[in-house]
Amino acid sequence: MRNLLAGLKRWWLRRFRGYVAAPARSGGTSWQQWPSWRSTFPCKCGYQGDFTPDTYVIREQDHVDGCYGTTDVSTGNPGRETSRVMDLVPCSCPVTDARYVKICPQCRMGHWKEAV
Repeated sequence: MRNLLAGLKRWWLRRFRGYVAAPARSGGTSWQQWPSWRSTFPCKCGYQGDFTPDTYVIREQDHVDGCYGTTDVSTGNPGRETSRVMDLVPCSCPVTDARYVKICPQCRMGHWKEAV
């Protein structure tokens, strides 16, 4: 019965609060999802955080044929092994999955939202 109630509590927190706890005895990070329209989030420890452009993380892209994830600025072509490192920038292929991810500096709880 205890396991059933614990499972219902986990489901409730995930479904209605967006909270996913770290696995038991893992020492991992707990995460909380926020609506995509929010630009700030209140952490349970009292910290007020912001989702800023430096917290933007690209998880998946649709790369065109011959693209290796970088573009050579000097030539405008996809980056190759012969390109200088200082000329390489991230490619501009369409992003299919991206998030804003921030870990609270006080309690180390993770916060994220979908990038739209």
